[in-house]
This record gives sequence, C-alpha cells and structure tokens, in this order.
Amino acid sequence: MPLTIQLDPGATHWALTLVGDLDYSECAAFRMTIDRILKDSPGSTVVDLSRLDYLDSSGLGLLLSLSKEYGAHGGRLILVTNDAVDSILDLTRLSGIFSTASSLEEARVMLADTRAG
Repeated sequence: MPLTIQLDPGATHWALTLVGDLDYSECAAFRMTIDRILKDSPGSTVVDLSRLDYLDSSGLGLLLSLSKEYGAHGGRLILVTNDAVDSILDLTRLSGIFSTASSLEEARVMLADTRAG
C-alpha cells in the first residue's frame, strides 16, 4: 500500500502520521518530511506508526536518523507503534533506542510528564 504522510505542526509538539508501507520506494518522501521537521526543530515530535502495514530496513534507518538528531539536540521523539512495528523493533534489538507508546494519548501523557519534570 502506498505511504501517506500527514504532518501537523502543533503548539506543544509536532505530530507525524504514517499510513501504509514504509519501504525503500517510499523513503524519499519520508526523508523530505524528516528534513522539514529537523529544519524547523520542534522540541518534540510524535511519529504515529500505528497504521503502518509494513516497515523495512530503509524506513527503520530513517527513523533512527531522526531519533539520533533529536537526541543530539535535546529534543523528544516518541513513536506510537502497533504489534508489527513492536515486533520489528524487538527483532532488530532497537526497542530500547526509541521511546514508544501504544496510543497517541499515551504519547501526549509522556510529553506532558517531560515538560512537567
């Protein structure tokens, strides 16, 4: 399924929603979106992967580069995952690298806890 990308710049955080397949053929569009996020440097971004059907190594690599940039600049990146994405993160031993949430609401609570602390 082709990837659809929705980016919502918000007051407290940006939200990036991906629907479909994040594979090599879709990485150019996803990279442009990542570059826009990094250019504008929001303090926090939630990437909603809960409606992702497929994630390959090239998509995972782009998520890693986004996470690395956020870590280097003190920002906060949270991935909203589903069972398939969780399995891939576990299989690749990357589950400890990312902050993950099971829903958008949980991600918002995580961000609020960060701001309050």
